[in-house]
Amino acid sequence: MKAKIRYADTFMDTTPRRIEECDARQLEVLKIFSRYKFNRILDVGCADGNFSILLKEACNAKEVYGIEISEKGVKLARNNGVKAFQLDIDDRDFPFEDNYFDAIFAGEIIEHLYNPDHFLEECYRVLHSEGIFVLTTRNLASLYNRIALLLGFQPFPTSVSLRFNVGRPFEVSDEILGDHIRVFTYRAILQLLSFYNFKIVEVKGAPSVLPKNKKWYFIVIRLIDKILSRIPSLSQGIIIISRKHVGDVK
Repeated sequence: MKAKIRYADTFMDTTPRRIEECDARQLEVLKIFSRYKFNRILDVGCADGNFSILLKEACNAKEVYGIEISEKGVKLARNNGVKAFQLDIDDRDFPFEDNYFDAIFAGEIIEHLYNPDHFLEECYRVLHSEGIFVLTTRNLASLYNRIALLLGFQPFPTSVSLRFNVGRPFEVSDEILGDHIRVFTYRAILQLLSFYNFKIVEVKGAPSVLPKNKKWYFIVIRLIDKILSRIPSLSQGIIIISRKHVGDVK
């Protein structure tokens, strides 16, 4: 646990404070939340809480809560007005009552977990009946990864080292950290959510977070990426909007 916290403190994300600083995936998530009026929301993996506040403003929520394993992140989130709790969600229950939240957001979290089943069980438990669950993750079966694997390269969401970019054609954003434990295909993540009684409302594709490079091949990749983001099964990222379905778990 202590080792995980030290690692989390070292690589804790800095989330955008303003809409202008958001990437395409974050903008899409804010757009989704703006469709609803929630009273109480939860941001799992809230980091410094900046994006949590943007979520709160998007849906005019009265309260925003956060869960974060990093002690540093929890302090920053609380300073930003988020009711944040330090927790290792791999094996700890969420410190909330059943049916407590109108909506939950988990952005790029599930792929870092050893035990995604416990995480989904807890999300289901604390989510209000018919509450909204928005989850984003990388797509192992994206067109990029299919081509990379065909050419003998390591798929981009996976890594074999915490220090070195090994086996991939180039370094991609923070993926070099190599802490993606579970990587999901489009089909796999939808099936897993259905097992925990989340009814899929909508699935959207999300583009990659590519290096800010003006070389011609990055320009071409960005153009292809924009097209692929319209096809969730082939896009680099997946945004899933689901609703808690009350009934027996499959």
